[in-house]
Amino acid sequence: MAIVRQCSDRVRMMRVLGLFPGLLFAGLAVLPAAAMAAPDQPYVNLFGGDTFFGSGSHLDGGGTVGLRVGQRLGRHLGIEAQVASAFARLQDQNKSNANQYSGSILGNYYVFSGDSSPYLSLGIGASSDVFSQQAGRGTSPMGIFGLGYEQRLGDHFGLRLGVQDQILFDTPRAQGGALNNVQVTGGISYFWGGSEGKRAFPIIAPTQSGS
Repeated sequence: MAIVRQCSDRVRMMRVLGLFPGLLFAGLAVLPAAAMAAPDQPYVNLFGGDTFFGSGSHLDGGGTVGLRVGQRLGRHLGIEAQVASAFARLQDQNKSNANQYSGSILGNYYVFSGDSSPYLSLGIGASSDVFSQQAGRGTSPMGIFGLGYEQRLGDHFGLRLGVQDQILFDTPRAQGGALNNVQVTGGISYFWGGSEGKRAFPIIAPTQSGS
């Protein structure tokens, strides 16, 4: 019976994982139409925060740092790549280093088109973790659901706060199975592109031709 339940859980897990690419691609399919509604807005976002690892991970959470590179396409949609490192330690006698390294692609939906808006994120990626000395480091596929808030500060700068539920599948733990991590971050963004008056990158504006 235990084997049957394990097989059943694995099948359910794979079905859930299979939903993420379809949902992400569905969001990307509408990006070209949305891009016609407003200028492109590429950006970089530096962030920091904390990661809280799920029960059963045998990890003590720690600080998190990372980088996002993205593009605002249209008034409500965007896409970004994210890399992050979470400084974790094993809950063993030696408190061994067990940093998490992750990378993902995210689709964002911004509720409002103005300078401030809450947003939803949906993405897929991979996470490299150590959950025990015996299992060692392993990489597992990862699905992400996130909530956040962005506040623009003028043409080029902005602040972002966000929470991500990171669902790790087929983790390299002795018992296997899915695991939830919660990542809470805040950071600063730099935007460029768009109209002629907002194209500065780096921060120095383009020079004006003389008369």
